Amino acid sequence: MTRTVSGHAHDANHDLHFPKRRLQHIFANDGRALIVAMDGARNGPAKGLENPRQAVRNVVAGGADAILTTPGMAKATADQLRGRGLIIGLDAEDDTSDYGVEASLRFGADAVELKVFPGNPDDTKLADLRRLAARCDKWGMPLLGEPIPVSFLDTSAHTLANIAQASRIAAEIGCDFLKVHYAGPVDAYATQVLGPLSIPLLCLGGPSKPDPRDALQLCFDAMQSGASGIVFGRNIVCAEDPARMCEALAEIIHGGATVDQAIKHLSTHH
Repeated sequence: MTRTVSGHAHDANHDLHFPKRRLQHIFANDGRALIVAMDGARNGPAKGLENPRQAVRNVVAGGADAILTTPGMAKATADQLRGRGLIIGLDAEDDTSDYGVEASLRFGADAVELKVFPGNPDDTKLADLRRLAARCDKWGMPLLGEPIPVSFLDTSAHTLANIAQASRIAAEIGCDFLKVHYAGPVDAYATQVLGPLSIPLLCLGGPSKPDPRDALQLCFDAMQSGASGIVFGRNIVCAEDPARMCEALAEIIHGGATVDQAIKHLSTHH
């Protein structure tokens, strides 16, 4: 599957430019990206990632533009990416800014990622993000910020207003692009979350959805709001056929397909 689909782009992407050249390895020529989060094994075995090399082959075959993964999986699968983008997650117990960027450059990474938790009463990790942003700028390394309001578990905090605030905080710290929750309606998300931003925003998928149509609908709504793409993990790697799930999502992101059109990729008769 080609990474370049012409004739379909949000107006917001017409003037999109990437001040750090490595971002061009992550975003396709239309300024959009289908990124597969494959960092779920950082705390131990994870469904869908039992065979890292096969898992990467599957999503590459389906048309993923890039993967987000751990240093260990990056080492194990480097020769399977076939030119796709590589984002190294730097989430850890301590501050990784003093070594993470240089280590990721040695891996050949195109960007690094860090999760932060604005509003968390114990540890927001925003100070770590500030140090990492400065280090990334020193090396010309793109930084993907993942600002989660309060925590992953406190889903009641994942409101439109809090997502908008967390996104702006991460952008002002110096992130080059963002991975955040989506919360409808489409028009409100476009105005409140995307409107104030001057950097690309990608929507995360969250827990695996029992019905793949729900994952496709989330992707469609995010793109309709003006997002530059998605970063889905479990909704792809735990799918019945990860390659076909990538094909369906890519059809929405790069081809402008509806959910009904995209879901045909999941049919065994496709």
